[in-house]
Amino acid sequence: MISGVNGSNSNIVNMPATSSQTTASDIGSEQAFLQLLITQLKNQDPTNPADPTQFVAELAQFSSLEQMTNMNSNIQSLEQMSVVGLIGKTATVADSSAPGGFVTGTINGITYYANGPAVNINGQDYAFSAVQNIQ
Repeated sequence: MISGVNGSNSNIVNMPATSSQTTASDIGSEQAFLQLLITQLKNQDPTNPADPTQFVAELAQFSSLEQMTNMNSNIQSLEQMSVVGLIGKTATVADSSAPGGFVTGTINGITYYANGPAVNINGQDYAFSAVQNIQ
């Protein structure tokens, strides 16, 4: 890791206090990575600068994170486009409130929510992840 302010080798980099709290979802975000990198640069000991190979490794990790984020967005787009092709098909979805735990019917439409698409069967929206079978 990068040396601390007083030249001590520390595995902990103190982030500056901000008005917002860091959540679990922020830990892997690009913004959190950039904040950590900037904090490391600000707090490194000028008489003992960081090893450049560490920065190359961190930049590679950042690039990898960015590519995974882009790939996730592309997969979500593909999922949303493929769901539209299900309209008119018969599907079975898991529904704990239904007798037997499943509902079968024709997909009448698709609704997009923040957490993903939902299929409409018999006037009820079901998360796409609840689909068990498509005929």
